[in-house]
Amino acid sequence: MNPRKLFILIYKGDPLDYTEYRHTALYFQFAAQVRSVMHILGTQGLYKFVEYLGADPMEIGDLVRVVPVTEISGDVDDEEAIRETVSRTPVRNGYMDLEWNCQHWVGDALGRLVERGWVTEAERAEAIDKMTDACLEAQDDQALSAQ
Repeated sequence: MNPRKLFILIYKGDPLDYTEYRHTALYFQFAAQVRSVMHILGTQGLYKFVEYLGADPMEIGDLVRVVPVTEISGDVDDEEAIRETVSRTPVRNGYMDLEWNCQHWVGDALGRLVERGWVTEAERAEAIDKMTDACLEAQDDQALSAQ
């Protein structure tokens, strides 16, 4: 069986490209050339999980970075199990979760994949560091354009 590849997608912020508005998602390339973008959409208190099966990441938004996370080994028999694990990542819409967003959801989803043994903690940590760096670049871009 072919390995499945996992990436984090980082999109330009909307309405302004600031760190907190950069959108993040998980992107899977499954063995049978099936692609899946999984993320949450909405705003604080109204987030919902969405999956775009077969989607081209370039068509979803203004893609600024693709962060490779890992290859999930071919001995994982069920791609559906991977998709279900990610789709069941809790979406935090409570009144105490106003600072929580898609960037946190990606970290939480990767954590669930670590729990299942499909991603290592080191792979998760490195991917989150790179995602954070890409999100912080938005702020740097704004500072440069103001000069």
